[in-house]
Amino acid sequence: MSLRVSSVLQGIKKNRSSRIVDIPLKTWDDIGDSIANQTRTLVRDRKVLGGSYSTKYAQMKGSRKFRNQSSTSTKPDLTLTGKMLQDFQRTKVLKDGVDLGLSNYNVQKYEANQDRGWDMLDDSKVLEPIAKNVNSRISQAIDKNIKTWASEPIRINIGK
Repeated sequence: MSLRVSSVLQGIKKNRSSRIVDIPLKTWDDIGDSIANQTRTLVRDRKVLGGSYSTKYAQMKGSRKFRNQSSTSTKPDLTLTGKMLQDFQRTKVLKDGVDLGLSNYNVQKYEANQDRGWDMLDDSKVLEPIAKNVNSRISQAIDKNIKTWASEPIRINIGK
């Protein structure tokens, strides 16, 4: 008689302790929304990306020298317009993550701004604080799962 590994594995009943690393979809919803909101706060409210216009351009912009000019601000916000930044949101919740994005029209504007050196998702100024937030949220979910599921024994049934 031979005993295959696959038949042994089939005999292991999945118990609740294996769910320690499961993150509920509701948590991923919250994480996705939090990332989008935190991005807006960092970029629009805290203006972590900074930057400046050339002196000549700032003077022209301040005196409304451009057609269809929406602002006379002499400080640049080339990352995204307010509408584009508002468009950045959770698009899909997965079993083990979340997708965020922009509408196709705004993706083209975002990429053009990236080419100019303005990246809304700057690694150190935007993504690092967001990564800390996400790590904290995932750790909290796993800690909660450990308290809920870790105390149960693992049951292995061999044979039929």
